[in-house]
Amino acid sequence: MIIEKNVFLKEYTSYKTGGMAKYFAVCYNNDDVRQALDFAHSNNLDYEVIGGGSNLLISDGGYNGLIICTAKLNRYIINYGNNIIKCGAGISLADLVYYTCSHGFSGMESMAGIPGSTGGAVKMNAGAYNQEIKDTNIKAALMDKNGRIVIKTNEEIGYGYRLSSGTNDCIVLWAEFLYGRKTSEELLNIRKEILEKRKEKQPLHKPSCGSVFKRPAGNYAGTLIEKCGLKGCRIGGAEVSIKHANFILNEDNASSSDIYNLILHIQNTVYDKTGIKLEPEVRMIGFKK
Repeated sequence: MIIEKNVFLKEYTSYKTGGMAKYFAVCYNNDDVRQALDFAHSNNLDYEVIGGGSNLLISDGGYNGLIICTAKLNRYIINYGNNIIKCGAGISLADLVYYTCSHGFSGMESMAGIPGSTGGAVKMNAGAYNQEIKDTNIKAALMDKNGRIVIKTNEEIGYGYRLSSGTNDCIVLWAEFLYGRKTSEELLNIRKEILEKRKEKQPLHKPSCGSVFKRPAGNYAGTLIEKCGLKGCRIGGAEVSIKHANFILNEDNASSSDIYNLILHIQNTVYDKTGIKLEPEVRMIGFKK
């Protein structure tokens, strides 16, 4: 494993914004992850873990510590032949969904089109159209901050809405899933329909992080943002999508500050007009709390 210095992070996020990481490590296997953690501890560095970078906003000032990138980590899919699949954290969720559909494994077909890695999907309990990672995930291997590997069951992972409390301060190494069975033709058709629906309803032509805000209880973030007249609202090069109000687009060479300030403006406006405080789904690194 190689520790690089002064790496621009905008190349590792779907927003295509963000400053430099003081140190940066791409991990390909479990030993790489352990070595990266050892480097952080021995040099008294803070560290953050990123996967596919699709649900991430990194400040223009970058990160004055170590970024551990798991987008290449354990890139394998193992089919045990009994409806159980073991998938490494670095496999994209899109590839896992395609694999399961094409092999007749049901339970993930509605998650077609969700970006990011399988490890990130476990961390945030990714989901769409009434399917979530928690529905099929039976266990996962995690590495804690001291480099110890722990296997946790679905219940121990502590899944909730867009979170997994049992993975806090841990790095996902791999996960196992138990699926139902349908014909591959049926599942691939559902996958195709979901992808077409996303293309129709979501702005996929410009860089974004997907949905910016979590769904508030009994409502939808996009609906609230639209009702507050914020579609098309712009700060710098960042713009609230006309097509889907819960998307902020890097419309014209936006900075992370543009996007961040637009997030704050949306939160404040929606709260002032509705009394509902929208909670960001996008993870932010390098911003003052």
